[in-house]
Amino acid sequence: MKKILFSLFALMAVMTVQAQSITSTWRSIQPVVSTAADDSFTAASYTYTFNGDGTYTEVVEQTIATEPARTMALEVATILEVKGTYTLNGDKLTLTPNKNSFKSDVISISKNGRVINDSKIKSNAKKQVNDGEVKAQMLSNQTATVKVGKALLEMNGANGKINFARLAKIKN
Repeated sequence: MKKILFSLFALMAVMTVQAQSITSTWRSIQPVVSTAADDSFTAASYTYTFNGDGTYTEVVEQTIATEPARTMALEVATILEVKGTYTLNGDKLTLTPNKNSFKSDVISISKNGRVINDSKIKSNAKKQVNDGEVKAQMLSNQTATVKVGKALLEMNGANGKINFARLAKIKN
């Protein structure tokens, strides 16, 4: 009985150390770029905040370049956020989003390199994000294999392998 209790406490201690090692805010080192069949592309940067209580926040900043994409004549920048809970078991990270936590906004629109305020483009972009594949993906459970270091986090999941840097706090 003592051996079983000791093993249980040892396992809980290891899981606590693992959770503490990921507890921080992490930002992708390079944007993840995906190109569509029409040559439009999306560049996305990811930020995860893992809290000690098992909750997380994911923020995705993305820029979509279209019409035609190669000239970047039209760019729409959006920000997306979802919150939920996470578990870290060994090197397996599981994210379970809260289905009611999804938020999005259009940050800026530029046409031919100039920032514009076009309510129709903004409305269409927001509709695409809120009704589209991006929202569905952010609200689905995700599992990734992770390697956690002191300053780097490597996550290998549905979006491929992404490297993150731990965000540091500036000390006074």
